[in-house]
Amino acid sequence: MTVTVTKKPCGITQLFNTETGRVTYKCKAESAYMLIEAFGGIVKFNQKGAIATVTGHVTSLESCDVIKLGDQNYKDALNAIIFAHREFAQSVADSYDKEIWELESKLSNL
Repeated sequence: MTVTVTKKPCGITQLFNTETGRVTYKCKAESAYMLIEAFGGIVKFNQKGAIATVTGHVTSLESCDVIKLGDQNYKDALNAIIFAHREFAQSVADSYDKEIWELESKLSNL
């Protein structure tokens, strides 16, 4: 069994089991939102450790709610996702910038 672990925006970790095709999203933050197509809307992770699982056509939620388009909280949830994605992208960019700077420093010392 191989499980691929990927950090996602909003403090969510994705675990993908290559053998079963099972995808599990686990919340590492106190709460978070994530747009997950399999659930047909935005999944609201209500607490740290909340889980959303997708295996084929079977979906399950633990300590989560789904906010559908048209729900009064949908716009706020989408704004929170956009903000978290921007913050995540900046963090990743900063990390790569630092790595590039370190490599360039090594190169200049050769």
